[in-house]
Amino acid sequence: MSFLDDLAKQYNAPYRLTDVPDGRRSYLIGDVIVLDRSLRIERLHWAYCHELAHLQLQHHQCPPVDDTEERQQETDANNLAAELILPEIEFKPLVHETLLVLKQRFAHASHEVIARRRLNYRQGVLTIFDNDQLTARLSPDGWNHPAQLLPIESEVMQKCLESKSEVLINMGEYSLEATYVDEGQGVVRVLLFLESQL
Repeated sequence: MSFLDDLAKQYNAPYRLTDVPDGRRSYLIGDVIVLDRSLRIERLHWAYCHELAHLQLQHHQCPPVDDTEERQQETDANNLAAELILPEIEFKPLVHETLLVLKQRFAHASHEVIARRRLNYRQGVLTIFDNDQLTARLSPDGWNHPAQLLPIESEVMQKCLESKSEVLINMGEYSLEATYVDEGQGVVRVLLFLESQL
């Protein structure tokens, strides 16, 4: 049974794959989760878990009244979706493994979802580059950080791109992990994780 089928059965939350308009990835029609069939499998899994989280939190019964409430509902859904796709009981004992090792263990989740979930348990800064463009710089508190990289971060990112492989550096007071991911469709991603060892 696939990851989606298993969750759909467990939570009695059926899904339907179709062409989703307007650049959306997923939405709800009643208790049915509609997913864009063009999504890569890991993104399908995340989209399903996100909509399932809205169902579990009964957001469909309490539409947000303003932007603040909508942002809170999205944050709550993302947090529950992370637990659905990477349950703490299975994930937390392994958080000190590299991203590549975690991806092997949790093949149903994307590198990004795993990296973001790991921030809940490890103090560091996650930086995501898509095609050499910085797209996110996050810490455990969920806030974006300024785009200024340490020189060693830039150096390790370039090594990762050149080798098309994982690069690990331990420099005493901090460690740095760079993971190369070919997302397909012309997107090359590097996920950098800088962690204080103090």
